[in-house]
Amino acid sequence: MRGVVARVRRGWVVNAVIVLALVAVGVMTFRVVDGGDPVAATTAQTVTVDTGSVQATVSASGNVEAQSTAAVSFEGDGGTVTAILVDVGDEVTAGQALARVDPTEAQQALDLANTSLDAAQAGYDTVAAGRTQAETVQDEASVRSSQQQLDAAALSLTQARQSLTVTRHQLDAAVTRAERALAAATTTEDRAAARTALTQARNERESGLLQARQQIAQAEQSVAAARTSLASTRAQVAVNAEGATDGELASARASVQQAQITVDQAQEALDETTLRAPIAGTVAAIDGSVGQSTSSSGSSSSSGSSTSTSDTTSASTSGFVTLTSTDALEVTSYVAEADIADVEVGQAATVTLEASDTELTGEVTHVDTVQTVTNNVVEYGVTVRLARHRGVRLGATVQVVVTTGQADGVTRVSSSALTTVGDRTTASVLDDDGSTRTVEVTTGVHGDTDTEVLSGLEPGDRVVVAASDDSGTGGFTFPGAGGGGAPGGGAPGGGVGGP
Repeated sequence: MRGVVARVRRGWVVNAVIVLALVAVGVMTFRVVDGGDPVAATTAQTVTVDTGSVQATVSASGNVEAQSTAAVSFEGDGGTVTAILVDVGDEVTAGQALARVDPTEAQQALDLANTSLDAAQAGYDTVAAGRTQAETVQDEASVRSSQQQLDAAALSLTQARQSLTVTRHQLDAAVTRAERALAAATTTEDRAAARTALTQARNERESGLLQARQQIAQAEQSVAAARTSLASTRAQVAVNAEGATDGELASARASVQQAQITVDQAQEALDETTLRAPIAGTVAAIDGSVGQSTSSSGSSSSSGSSTSTSDTTSASTSGFVTLTSTDALEVTSYVAEADIADVEVGQAATVTLEASDTELTGEVTHVDTVQTVTNNVVEYGVTVRLARHRGVRLGATVQVVVTTGQADGVTRVSSSALTTVGDRTTASVLDDDGSTRTVEVTTGVHGDTDTEVLSGLEPGDRVVVAASDDSGTGGFTFPGAGGGGAPGGGAPGGGVGGP
């Protein structure tokens, strides 16, 4: 029970000391602000308000990177690699040949396509030019030939009809003679022979007339066919004389166009047997060798480190040759969450090469909108593009200082001389008589060491700088509190200690 009472009494004592200390701090503050302690004001540290520049910056570190990288692969059907024309580290220009595959099949396909194109073009030229003199003579000869065939058929028909008349006369005479012989016969045997002869004559007449009529029919068919052929020939010659129709020209033109497409495709396939650099840059890697069989992997794929992770486009597979562009260099640094709100695209930056202390100018080109968390520390990527790239090596370590605010020729004061509580900023001005007075200050740019003053202070004013020490009590040490602890080893910060 006594131990409990003792601990309670020690707690009261510590709490009483804390209360007295707070009262003392309040009295001292009132005396300084009210100007009632000229001695304390005289010994306080002061700074003088002046005119100059105020600059706010955010610093970070990073490494130099290429703004763009291209993974280049063969297009088309690929093939067997016959030559690699560059080495790692070589500088190449846009369009420069990097490697080749066997072009034999592609060249043969192009030759065949060109032959087909020549034939299609010749056909179109023939259609478009119309009938030549030789073709016109040939058309006239065709008409004459058809007319001659018709004349010959007509002559054959006339001859067949004449032959029918002669045959009928001869056969009728034979029948008449047989009939007379039958009439003149007196004996049975003579009558039988005459009757047989008459029957034969009559049969021969029917057979002969039938054959003659068939010849006439064939001749008539020949005449009809010859007339049709002549009419057709004359019609074709008339069409030829009019030239090609719109449909014929369109068809011939389409044949030429299709043949040209085939040639273009074959030429493209031949061009694809040579791998060329899509951008100027440095050869960073070669993923292949002569004799290797390679297939298409989609030409080239580029990535730019100037965009955020969600915006970056990269190759799903590495290319046959990987190029990095050194025409534009940049640095991606990571800025603390507390400072990122002040960083904006377009702000100027100073980039210092750590190896040589060379300073380069740059500009903020991208600020990540998605945080990066490393070891529970939230940061945001900031990309700075360098204004100069000559003499700067990829991967070089640099320090980046981004100017987030700048004011020149303005009234300024040390930031340590200002006190901000909420939205109100004040300063303690030291007058010539040693007294102090508190004034409200309107500020502009908050720099790294100074703050722009818009109103409340004038150049030449002396402003008291608040004293501070490591105890965090604004320069005042609690009586008897050894470094913030209660007497007798009590709990830090006062209060009732443990048993």
